[in-house]
Amino acid sequence: MRFKTRTAAGLLVSVAFAACDDSTGPTAPDAGPDDMLTVDAVEDWAFVTLGDPATEVEVGDPTGSAAWDMAFFSTSVMLNGGDAGPGDVRGFCVCDNEDLSDAQVMGLDESSGEAAFEAVTVADVPADEEAWLGDELAPAIDGWWSYDFVAHEVTVDPAAVFVVRSADGSSFAKLHATSITGATQQHAGTVTLELSVQPGAGEPFGPTTTIDVDVSGGAVAVDLETESTVDAGTAGWDLELSGYAIRVNGGISGDGEAGAAKVDTPFEEVTDASELPTGVYAGDAFGGVFASDEPGRAWYRYNLDGNHQIWPTQNVYLIRAGDDVYKVQLTGYYHPDSGDSRHISFRYQRLEP
Repeated sequence: MRFKTRTAAGLLVSVAFAACDDSTGPTAPDAGPDDMLTVDAVEDWAFVTLGDPATEVEVGDPTGSAAWDMAFFSTSVMLNGGDAGPGDVRGFCVCDNEDLSDAQVMGLDESSGEAAFEAVTVADVPADEEAWLGDELAPAIDGWWSYDFVAHEVTVDPAAVFVVRSADGSSFAKLHATSITGATQQHAGTVTLELSVQPGAGEPFGPTTTIDVDVSGGAVAVDLETESTVDAGTAGWDLELSGYAIRVNGGISGDGEAGAAKVDTPFEEVTDASELPTGVYAGDAFGGVFASDEPGRAWYRYNLDGNHQIWPTQNVYLIRAGDDVYKVQLTGYYHPDSGDSRHISFRYQRLEP
């Protein structure tokens, strides 16, 4: 699900699982002794293993570790399965609150959330294996190409415009793909990017540059400072094209501060890529049941009262880890005591077979 907010300078931004974290908002209910956990998801991923009780764990390489089940960073949630890790953890959204209006979501409180949680039982566990979702790469730059099943042709969408923050966090850019040639089932061939770099926050854009990125031989990175391609893995890379994915050096794809946001403004009319709140520049993530674009599955809604706040939907998710199935409900984005953002609280309980 995408949420839109208009910034002071007029950019209409499509925000996919990223939000401003400069405002305090509805706090989570007080944690119980065993059935609730609050994790610090401010600066990095917080990894959790489900159990009685659930606990935070230290993880070096999440893609190679089976020691974690769920992880949280900002508004993103990932499961240790699919592309994200070897744990084969999968999720299913019960989604009884998908039809609630924004006003009803804002009116949810501790008692209504707890009632929704208690209503989910083992009878809600799906028997269909295809109902369980594993995590896949959810790049911050997405939706820039499409495939015509009749003409068997891959095309780009020049109207898919993105603003990007560089890996060192000091500069910005606007970009979009303008053409694609030589695409195969395995890779996008040569992708032409049109971009303009903003050397610092609030500064004017430099001249518009066109870069041809040939991914037929493997991954190729882009350095925004030099506005040129570099070898994948080069220190300080900002973007990397591989197959049909455009990654940013941030989130799960790199240790930089790069992030991106899609804007519903023509490329020529974007005058400031640095104006967005910090949290809007999303890094890459893995997502499945928590990152679906299907209406109703999101664990939160954003900016419902114009204050850039996160409002939990109180949807209940089933998480299957090994032979165990847990019901999980994300109840807050703000610390229950301090009100600080990016502190995710959730209820959990193992369902007895």
